[in-house]
Amino acid sequence: MRNYIIKSFLAVACLALVSIPLPVRAQSSDLGMSISVNPTSTSPGGTVGVFAIVTNYTSKNLKTTVTFTSLSPCGTETSLGYNRLSLYPGQTVWVTVSYPIPPDACPGMYSISISEKSGGKPSGNNAAQNGATCYLSVN
Repeated sequence: MRNYIIKSFLAVACLALVSIPLPVRAQSSDLGMSISVNPTSTSPGGTVGVFAIVTNYTSKNLKTTVTFTSLSPCGTETSLGYNRLSLYPGQTVWVTVSYPIPPDACPGMYSISISEKSGGKPSGNNAAQNGATCYLSVN
């Protein structure tokens, strides 16, 4: 009788452990991205360079399109360009763009971003989006 009680208790304990949901990690991105701007401060009418590093963290070839954008403190969003990339597994590439600041640009902190959509083709709400941001001061 004692064996039966112990086995029943162990069975209930195992069932309880199996029924508890395990914590789930968010899926990591297949693409690593970082961005910087040089110089980090300029005047209206100046030009800055925007530099990004894009890395394929998968074990397969990856095609994607990366897009550069700028958002001024006045709320004006400007497209700086895009690049279509085809990356081998583990490959890292530098992507650059020149950004001429308009002579009538409003002063303040600009947000410069790079973003991508995996495969270059969004698939509804499941499209993987990734990006990075840096800042530029316009005096």
